[in-house]
Amino acid sequence: MTGGGRTGGQSGFTLVEMLVSLLIFGIIASIATAMATGATRSFAASQGALGSVTALDDTRTILAADLGQAARRPSLAADGKPMPAFVLTPDGFVLTRFRGAGALPAIEKVAWGYADGRLLRQPFAAIDGAPPDEAMVMTEGLSGARFRAMSAGGWSDSWAPADPADLPRAIEVTLLRSDGVPIILKLLVGG
Repeated sequence: MTGGGRTGGQSGFTLVEMLVSLLIFGIIASIATAMATGATRSFAASQGALGSVTALDDTRTILAADLGQAARRPSLAADGKPMPAFVLTPDGFVLTRFRGAGALPAIEKVAWGYADGRLLRQPFAAIDGAPPDEAMVMTEGLSGARFRAMSAGGWSDSWAPADPADLPRAIEVTLLRSDGVPIILKLLVGG
């Protein structure tokens, strides 16, 4: 017998064999498409989460540097009124800090604060009598933020030292992500 068991010497596929092959190919293609779509979504979610973690780590590093280099140097506000070395507000804080070796001026004033779902850092053009410069966005996608200072008496939402050159021992920054998960940063203050 020749032709793989077929009569008449014909070779090829029957219509039923062709339909079964197409059905199997369709099932495999559907599975492959679903797997590729799932992998793409997973990759995009991972990239988004990684970007968020990287931005948060960068923010923590810069915040820790600013607080770690805090200077016991009162300043003057833009209106000329005396301003303590560290000012805590409900939405952030302002402090004077030392700059890196060789940087001029050797001291600068910076503000950190929460506005419109973002954590912002604002440098000042000068320590005395200058308004803040344009704010830099440090972290986005927040639904709130809370700032507290630690003194000898513990954590407090306010900071009113007797000596305007005094600094808190530490700062607690609680960032509330849009999904409601809080991120709490506790950082020592230098000086």
